[in-house]
Amino acid sequence: GVNFENDTLFTMHDLVHDLARLVMADEILVSSKQGNTRGSCCHFALLNDCRKPLESSKIRALRFLGCEEYKLHDAAFSSAISLRVLDLSECTIHNLAYCIGELKQLRYLNAPRIQDAKIPDSITKLSKLIYLNLHGSPTMLALPESIGEIEGLLYLDLSGCSGIAKLPESFRRLQELVHLDMSNCSSVGGISVFLESLTQLEYLNLSCCQNIGDIPKALGGLYKLQYLNLSNSSYLQCCQEAEFLGALTKLVYLNLSSWYCELQKLPEALGRFTQLKYLNLSGWRDLAKLPRLFGSLKHLVHLDLSHCSMIDRLHEALVGLINLKYLNLEYTRLNLLPDDLTKLRYLNLSNLRNMQEDAFDSLINHICSNLSDLEYLDLSANYDIKRIPESICSLTKLHTLDLSRCNLKKVPESIHTIGSLKFLYLKGCDRFFRKPQLGGSTVSLPKFIVRAGDDESGSNLVLLQPTYPVELQIIKLENVKSTGEAHNIRLIEKKSLQDLNLEWTRGVKRFVDDKMLLEKLVPPSTLRKLEICAYNGISFPSWLAGQLPNLQFLVLRDMANLEEWNTSYSTSEEHVFQKVEIHGCPMLRMKPHLPKSKSWVIEHSDNVLTSWDECTVSHTSASSSSSPVTTWLSVQYCKVPLHQWRLLRHFPGLPSLSIHNCGDLTGSPEITQRLSSVETLCLGDKHMEELPKWLGELKSLENLDIISGDGVAELNENMRQLTKLQALELNLCNNITLPPWLGELTSLKELNIAHNGVLRSLPASIQQLTRLQEIQIINCPALEHVAVESEVGKMKLSHNQERVCVLPTSLKRLSISYCNGIKSLPQGIHQLTNLQELDISNCHGLEQWCELEENKMKLAHIEKKEFYWG
Repeated sequence: GVNFENDTLFTMHDLVHDLARLVMADEILVSSKQGNTRGSCCHFALLNDCRKPLESSKIRALRFLGCEEYKLHDAAFSSAISLRVLDLSECTIHNLAYCIGELKQLRYLNAPRIQDAKIPDSITKLSKLIYLNLHGSPTMLALPESIGEIEGLLYLDLSGCSGIAKLPESFRRLQELVHLDMSNCSSVGGISVFLESLTQLEYLNLSCCQNIGDIPKALGGLYKLQYLNLSNSSYLQCCQEAEFLGALTKLVYLNLSSWYCELQKLPEALGRFTQLKYLNLSGWRDLAKLPRLFGSLKHLVHLDLSHCSMIDRLHEALVGLINLKYLNLEYTRLNLLPDDLTKLRYLNLSNLRNMQEDAFDSLINHICSNLSDLEYLDLSANYDIKRIPESICSLTKLHTLDLSRCNLKKVPESIHTIGSLKFLYLKGCDRFFRKPQLGGSTVSLPKFIVRAGDDESGSNLVLLQPTYPVELQIIKLENVKSTGEAHNIRLIEKKSLQDLNLEWTRGVKRFVDDKMLLEKLVPPSTLRKLEICAYNGISFPSWLAGQLPNLQFLVLRDMANLEEWNTSYSTSEEHVFQKVEIHGCPMLRMKPHLPKSKSWVIEHSDNVLTSWDECTVSHTSASSSSSPVTTWLSVQYCKVPLHQWRLLRHFPGLPSLSIHNCGDLTGSPEITQRLSSVETLCLGDKHMEELPKWLGELKSLENLDIISGDGVAELNENMRQLTKLQALELNLCNNITLPPWLGELTSLKELNIAHNGVLRSLPASIQQLTRLQEIQIINCPALEHVAVESEVGKMKLSHNQERVCVLPTSLKRLSISYCNGIKSLPQGIHQLTNLQELDISNCHGLEQWCELEENKMKLAHIEKKEFYWG
């Protein structure tokens, strides 16, 4: 694939190069050899401790390496008044010292992930500053009001500074800016009013900015723009025209992708963008046609039209794009491809709309005959593809073939003759008679097994370099022989990747330290799900919290040595995971704050439950008037007593809680208060001898599920106070009986009992449950009666009187399975006029009763009846 995402059209490479030439003639101070305070004649310093003072005033370029574990101390650089270059990218910057303003000669400042709410005003005294990088600082709430005084600034990176809500008025004075990156500045508003002054801009990234203002007027005068990224910005969600683009004729890179795009047409002038190489229109669902001269984009190399499902006669619009190498047509309507796309290397035809089987045959044959340079072909999720022709073997450069979720019965036997083929995706191809035989160097994805080479060669990890999967599982990472191998696969550039699993093997030797390796396996910002298994490090690289703004699902598994997950680099205070799972991480603690997640699963990870006195509560707190961030917490196999679960302090208003096999559930007044909001509770432990005393104090409880409590013989007396309880399930509680006060649970709508060996009947008070709609009973062999008759039912009846049914008239569904002891249904069952469903399965004692004609009459009013006698 061809990737322009990281090709900044203007960088500070030349500046750094010139500075390097200036200082390299002098000695270099390396801390591992000399220490921070020595080498007073050195001009260039590489230091590995940002806490120690630097006493040399002649240092001109200073960089700290591997200092993520340490807090930056201002003495580490304050004396270096001759500094031109200061790189703090590998330091933990709690706050940027005021003395930064004394470095009058500074040209280059790289200070990402600042954790303070503001940066010092003194930074505006750096009148010679050319490069300023503050990316990934979500806690920073504002820029200095006088930021415009740095009038010579050429490069400014504020990406991920989601806390900034407003730019200072002086921002418009930065008229020399060539490069401005404000991607993922989700809170900042009114950017467009400043753009009119920034007429020198060549690079502008406003992706994921939600309140940027009136873009057409502002951008119309930025004639020098070469790189423009407005993907998933507010402009694309609210406007219906893009005529402003017509003036930006020097564009080389244009990204207008959006899941919520409202734009309906492109300007005809786009066909005159002779320098354009990259164009991304993914998600333009209302775009009906491309500009008339679209085929004139002769230099276009990368084109993404995925999910542009309304474009008509798409194949005609593509004619003339002779230099195209990357083409994504996923979820479009395509009948055929032009003959002149002969340079294509990456082609995605996944999920094509309205394609018939014969049209697919023709299209695939065309690909095989004309696209000899093709390296990546995605045909996934095309259910009408029934076969792949033998001509596929003519694609002698094909590296990756994705046939997942197709209705294929087989692929050509000769596919193993494609010597270049390394990856074959067959996930979801369930109709295969047998999997194809692959060549020795070919592997099937998404599961990739790392294998170490001989003593003189590396691992096979390099095979992943040219692939662009949506899902990828890399296992046996202990076989990677160098960090360079991980760096070279350029995982961060695989923008299609959404689901990634990184897995080591426990207890085996590594060639490379796990943390050093993981530092090089930085996923792309598009990632939605990440699982890391058997990682051996004691802490994570900063990217795990700082560079994955779209991550929704995170799983950490089997990490016995992991002690800390530093979340201070969090991409955004507003970032909320859908689900975080932590399994087998007994030493883990997170600081300085707990990440926000709607759901948590914690298993065999005791420290996660107890080590929160040091943690910030405000990050996850919700006020009494707001909805809780976390709505579900599951804790499994933890030995810490419940009254020591300090983690619960971070989940105010928690509505759902599940506890399984956690032993001591002894509570405390504080714990009871923390659980007062719980509406759904699941308790499970085969060694549990009694239910916790605090259970009856959960006045908000609506759903209670007790599982595998063989030692529990009865419900607590104080549970009769659960007047909001709507659903009660007792599953695998083999020895429990139901109390006579069950009828006091007046809100109960569902009662489910399964695998109970002692229950003989339901209590008579069940008739008081006037809201009860469903009863389900499974595998209760001792059960003889659905319910004990009430006193009214036991009275001697006169000639014309009839027994009253002992079940409530509100009942809508009754299900009984594997209960052979029951010989009859309640006599007055025909009085249950609301009963709509009756399911009886494998209850042989009831078979005779149900077959009698008089009883069939009693059940005639029930709309849905299912009997299965086994």
